[in-house]
Amino acid sequence: MNKKIVAFLAAVTLMPCFAFAMREDTSLIDTPTAEIAPVRTFAVNTRLFPGGGVLSYFDFTVLDRLSIGTAFTLEHLIGTNDEKMKILVPALQLKFRFYDGDEYLPAFATGFDNQGFHYNHHTNKYEQAGKGFYVAGTKEVLFPGFVVNPGLNVTANNFEFYKLSGFVGAEYNIKDMVAFLAEWDDMRTIRGSRLNGGLRIYLSDAFGIDVMMRDFNHKAERIAQLKYTCSL
Repeated sequence: MNKKIVAFLAAVTLMPCFAFAMREDTSLIDTPTAEIAPVRTFAVNTRLFPGGGVLSYFDFTVLDRLSIGTAFTLEHLIGTNDEKMKILVPALQLKFRFYDGDEYLPAFATGFDNQGFHYNHHTNKYEQAGKGFYVAGTKEVLFPGFVVNPGLNVTANNFEFYKLSGFVGAEYNIKDMVAFLAEWDDMRTIRGSRLNGGLRIYLSDAFGIDVMMRDFNHKAERIAQLKYTCSL
């Protein structure tokens, strides 16, 4: 059964597209932005993390301002370890962009995302909770290509909701060739918050590669992510 699920996910990831779509940066590393892809855009982000794990996001823009998606985590899928592969309960993603912004105000979007990180099989919860319900803003400031993305959220572990938190991200995009990413995430407390950084390389309108460092103010975690976007 596990092999069939993996084969299905691979087939969906490689499904043919009628036309490639210019990628919108709908998220940075762990934080969302207020951007949303054009309608009928299908996107897949596949994240490789330590221990042979793979986290894949599948997202589809169903309406002009609304996208829906899901995420699957497969532990011990790759590598040489002898651990049995495990498939975690899929997560849910929703985003609705309700304001496009103007000269002075940022664009705003609200959404839900219960994908967490570092699942603990003893407690059946994520050690790092998902965003849960959130509101995110996006605004280009200071000079062209420099964009800030502040937000507030109520964290969620599966469908259990916890405390009010916040995040802020920044991106410097250089001619849609490469972007430098930085985040201050889970801002409930200074000590418990996370600093993330990364580099996004745009290989084409359809493909990109992210090289990231998560939580480098505590125990740094190196992450690689492949991004694929197309119009159906």
